Amino acid sequence: MSRFRVRVSNGSPGPARPACWALVALFVLSIVSPARAQPAPNLWFAGTWLVLERSQTRGGEIAVPTDDPALARFLAHLGATLSYDPAQRYAIVTTADYRTIAFTIGDKRYAVGAVTETAPFAPYVSGGEAYLPFVALAEALYVQPVSQADATVLQPQIASLDVRNEGRVSVVTLHGAATLRFKRLSAGSDGRLSLAFLGTASTLDPYRDVAGDGLRSISISVGGSVRNPTTTVTFQAPPGGLHALMPAGAPNALAVAFAPPGVPLTGTPVPASGVASVAAAGPAPVPTASEQTTGEYAPAGANVPAAEPSTYQAPGYAAPAPPAPASAQPVQVVNFESEQADQGLNVRVWLAGGSVAYEWHRLPDNRWYIDFKNATLAVAPQDETLQNDAVLSLRLKQVTLDPYPVVRVALSLATPRLVNLVPFDGGVTIAVDRLDDLAPAKVGIGTLSAGVLAAATPTDQTVDQTPAPIVEPTPWKFTPVPVVAYAAPNPRLIVIDPGHGGSDTGAMQRGLVEKELTLDISDRLRSLLVARGWLVKMTRDSDVDVFEPNDSAHDELQARCDIANRAGARMFISVHVNSYTSGSLNGTTTYYYKGVDLSLAQAIHSRLIESLGTADRGVRKENFYVIHHTVMPATLVETAFMSNAADAQLLRSPAWRQKVAGAIADGVGDYAGAPPPKSSAPAETSDTDTPVPDR
Repeated sequence: MSRFRVRVSNGSPGPARPACWALVALFVLSIVSPARAQPAPNLWFAGTWLVLERSQTRGGEIAVPTDDPALARFLAHLGATLSYDPAQRYAIVTTADYRTIAFTIGDKRYAVGAVTETAPFAPYVSGGEAYLPFVALAEALYVQPVSQADATVLQPQIASLDVRNEGRVSVVTLHGAATLRFKRLSAGSDGRLSLAFLGTASTLDPYRDVAGDGLRSISISVGGSVRNPTTTVTFQAPPGGLHALMPAGAPNALAVAFAPPGVPLTGTPVPASGVASVAAAGPAPVPTASEQTTGEYAPAGANVPAAEPSTYQAPGYAAPAPPAPASAQPVQVVNFESEQADQGLNVRVWLAGGSVAYEWHRLPDNRWYIDFKNATLAVAPQDETLQNDAVLSLRLKQVTLDPYPVVRVALSLATPRLVNLVPFDGGVTIAVDRLDDLAPAKVGIGTLSAGVLAAATPTDQTVDQTPAPIVEPTPWKFTPVPVVAYAAPNPRLIVIDPGHGGSDTGAMQRGLVEKELTLDISDRLRSLLVARGWLVKMTRDSDVDVFEPNDSAHDELQARCDIANRAGARMFISVHVNSYTSGSLNGTTTYYYKGVDLSLAQAIHSRLIESLGTADRGVRKENFYVIHHTVMPATLVETAFMSNAADAQLLRSPAWRQKVAGAIADGVGDYAGAPPPKSSAPAETSDTDTPVPDR
């Protein structure tokens, strides 16, 4: 992450003192005052100065208290909310697109969804207030600090772009830091649609080809000034095609669908200017290309007539339950009980007084909680340790989140168990399953009324971004990272990382186990690469944890990175098998993160698609731990979906798994050519240096 530093000044110089006393004073200050009250640098945000009233500095970085009024304004502009619980020592920020950012007092590590990042200092408590690293929080909210001579400009970004092909229709969803305001710059007569997003910057790649019938390419440019940037996104579609706004699922997202000529499309015509919202202005038949170019359709804000059901249905989104109004009469929690059920736990919550909105969150350390909004406790709060295989502890308490009271039920899960909400006539049961959730969502929202649960599913809810399994749709992030030349200390060495292993089975569906498949494919890949003259080191060559049994995800993934980094490998290849909650998704995806990763990922993916005959899900940028924290070119391959019947049949075939290994090996050859001579690399860094026969 980019950082800006705060230069700490101790004020005007006083009388001269002996150097030794100055050193003593400096030493004492470093002990008793690690955080200094200090005005923040001049911060410019959204057209005005952002004055953090009670900020401090910690190691030259801004520390901001959770209740600073300027921080509240900053978060409100971005549609984010902050909840700090002193008793549990963590602060949770929920973003407009339903991601969760979790800070823990005393720990530099913080979670953005399931991805762990490291802040420049650990959050701390001073004077009864919790202080958070401001820049780390801003960047997690898609806001980039840009230093100028007189100020630091906090630039809202278009941070990710997701392209999905739904049949012959291409749907593009852009996610920004704040609500996206746009102007349409092109008429669209030649198939080109240009949208200028005001007050927003971007570091996304300037160009991307799109393999879809409805859309050919996307280009991005940034203009304007540092304090008032404008990002222009141009979509090149076939002439005569259609485009329309679709429900995007969050106020900081905009979704546009593109259909080729002859394919009908239902949505909202793209107006001359507008603001992205949770839903487009209602489904309507999209005008023909000629009507779009001549402007013979309803302008922005006009009433658009309802349409017949379309042959194309935009990716579904149930709008989130609106916050309960502060003036509404609160519902009451009138009874509460828990009971063990088949190695799980059922927690029953009885509610009286009408419908209630709820919001639940799953934290990275297996804590799970649900907030019933505008609700009060009519029973005693609870905080108990349980003798249960699924749930270690249970808490029921009253909290206040402006502008209404909230009843919170918090569970500490033994493992990432499946948690379901099951309504009954008098309330809802929180059902904790005996099985783990292989693809756990991080947030959910909805309403409960008269024994009926109306759940809403955010389209960009944060998903598990450890290297597997991956839940689709995953935003295709193509934020460029400068390509820094990498000179491998051991240019003949390739590290292969078979995903999961030992206590971590990975995904399990249709009789398949991910850790077994990844090891089998990796063994085959090692044989091929060694036969071609490469040195190969495996992060594991048997069914074991790389760090230690039942270790944390961070320790396990870092151990895999350490093997490659310490050995000075030329490249790193992580092998996985994908999975999803339904059997609809299929195909092969290859991921990269760093700038130096892209060429390797592209070379391998091209060979995989050419050889395997699976659906092409593209080369995507994602912040997966093992490709983020390895210093050499690295890629993560999701070979196929075991949750899909056709893909699962392929995965069962040893011959097909050999094809996977052969395609990856061929991609390595396309990327790197022949391995360098043996004299160029130390032999002791490899676990094998003799050819192994192909299987």
